[in-house]
Amino acid sequence: MYDYRNIALLIAVFVVLLVAVVQPLSRRHDDSDRGSGAVVDMPPLRRRSLPRAFVFLALGAVTGIGLVGLRDPTPTMEYQNLVARVLTFATGDPGTAQSYAAHLLPLVPAAVIGYLAILAVMLPATPGRRLMILLHVPLFLAISVLTDSFVALFSLSTGLPIGPTPVVSMFLQYTLSNLLLLRLVFTTWQMPRVTQVPNGRRGDWVDSGVLAACAIGATGMVSALAILLLQQTQYEPLVSFILLVSIRVAITDITCALLGLCKLAGGRAPRPGGATPLINVIIPAYNEELVIERLLRSIDRAAARYGGPVRVILCNDGSTDDTRAVAERAMAAYSYASGIVIQGEHGGKSKALNTALTYCTADYVYRVDADCALDRDVFVYSIPHFLADPRVGLVGAFSHPKEPYGTWIDRMRLIELVFAFGFLWPTLSAIDGVYCIPGTFTAFRRKAALAVGGFVHGMLGEDVEFTCAVARLGYRAVVDTRVISYEDVPGTLDQLRVQRWRWGIGSFIAFARFTPFGDWSLGPRFWFQMSRGGGSRLFLPAHFLYWTLSIEYALFDPGVRRSLLRFVILLVIAQLPSLASRLLVLVYYRRARVLLWAPLWIPFALLKRLFNLDGILCLRPRPVQPPLALRPRYPTWAAVFAARSYPQISGSNGESELRP
Repeated sequence: MYDYRNIALLIAVFVVLLVAVVQPLSRRHDDSDRGSGAVVDMPPLRRRSLPRAFVFLALGAVTGIGLVGLRDPTPTMEYQNLVARVLTFATGDPGTAQSYAAHLLPLVPAAVIGYLAILAVMLPATPGRRLMILLHVPLFLAISVLTDSFVALFSLSTGLPIGPTPVVSMFLQYTLSNLLLLRLVFTTWQMPRVTQVPNGRRGDWVDSGVLAACAIGATGMVSALAILLLQQTQYEPLVSFILLVSIRVAITDITCALLGLCKLAGGRAPRPGGATPLINVIIPAYNEELVIERLLRSIDRAAARYGGPVRVILCNDGSTDDTRAVAERAMAAYSYASGIVIQGEHGGKSKALNTALTYCTADYVYRVDADCALDRDVFVYSIPHFLADPRVGLVGAFSHPKEPYGTWIDRMRLIELVFAFGFLWPTLSAIDGVYCIPGTFTAFRRKAALAVGGFVHGMLGEDVEFTCAVARLGYRAVVDTRVISYEDVPGTLDQLRVQRWRWGIGSFIAFARFTPFGDWSLGPRFWFQMSRGGGSRLFLPAHFLYWTLSIEYALFDPGVRRSLLRFVILLVIAQLPSLASRLLVLVYYRRARVLLWAPLWIPFALLKRLFNLDGILCLRPRPVQPPLALRPRYPTWAAVFAARSYPQISGSNGESELRP
């Protein structure tokens, strides 16, 4: 039945294509960053532009309608014929090949092709770069066809029913598409260089094993439920894809719940003891006269509770208001802590932090943003982690929005923070899986900070960078729900947009700097959580195409019109796992009054994705060297859209300001 020489040839071709996709993920090719040490020197980002993001979405909708609406022959039929020819080449049985191919819905290939075409049109890139983007189309098309063919061969050889095989194939295509899009990002956009911090991690196989066991258990539980739902839909490919994409959230949440049980079985968090070593608190402040007094008073209250020496070092980062005077008056009124205000130039948060760090003498340093406030027990419960385990290098807090809550954004941010810092990060601490201790509150060992050169300058996301750099030295990061801090929350959509824009760019730039594909020995923080967090942000634009095409297939394709009602119902149900898990955590922490605001969570999540898309489109593409760079550049979109300006991030070629 089979021509094994032809099958061997297909496998060889697939391996070559897979190597072509995976090889650039190590980023060994990237030398565009001219910075050194703790300095990043990259070209400025493009200006923010929501019209540009909306045009991206509009082009996605138009492209999807074109792919779904074409007739005689349809793109679906053309793809099915490709798979049938490859299967016939391998089996010599055209009837079986055609029968299997007729069940396929090429949703993933269509979305990827549409995404690549839109990028090639929208980016302000050289013709050579546009061509390189489009060359990903035949690469993924070949991988997708071969994936469908191999799944069919496996099904035929094992006698499995043909119903579930297109679903399995679609899931594999979805996974491979993420790798291809990651390749596209790393080769198309200019990114800071891979971190130069040496890898000193050891023993990660234990954490990886625990995480793998919990993930397998969670996958089994969620998959059992998914199979029941798929059977009800008779494995219809479109509905199956909606479920497959949605169950990722459920698997992650249940994995974290199992990790939480492992953490409970491993013993309690360290209790406060008699030791109260010296603590330094460093604060970068620029024009913070309205909020700085509240923070400084909260530090004095925490120092009273702690009982040991607490010294505050505030770096006035060139403020033009009365930040310095207000801070000095607040410190003069201290009863338990002590503090100084040092003057810095207006060089950005990282430079202010590094300047303050040079004045530190304590073994344990706390970095706090000026617009935050601290609970009275933050020092009491965080210091024991350092004293009990020399591997702990960073401790984070359970962050809350400042009260009172005045807007719907406050409530949505509360849902985010309670879920992240009350559930997700503490459970991931059990396997050292936390990739970011936020800059709103970070406790760390001073020697670790000096070893990595302090806080990186010239890029967004210095807190992610700092956490991952310290982790590479071999230290662990912990989030303790007994340690509580309070932060300001964006009050308007514009402020939310700026915040998510910064966070989005910072997280996926950090993922590019600490790519797990460049060092296989790194633990769950890198290969699991960063891929799930910062890495998934890089796939977000393609996800818009996935969902758009799903809806358009349900609306316009004759083969799936009959399932439109079921599709809509499942589309709503697919959003519930994300919301339900958050609501359960809210109830656990006695924040049930926020449940009345829960219906706003889905539009809030959509807004976050839109703002993240805005950030991705601000990254600058790298040029292609001649002869592909036919002429300097096509005209940019700057003349078409009214883009809003923002302060540019300018790197410096200077060395770190930290003293040796």
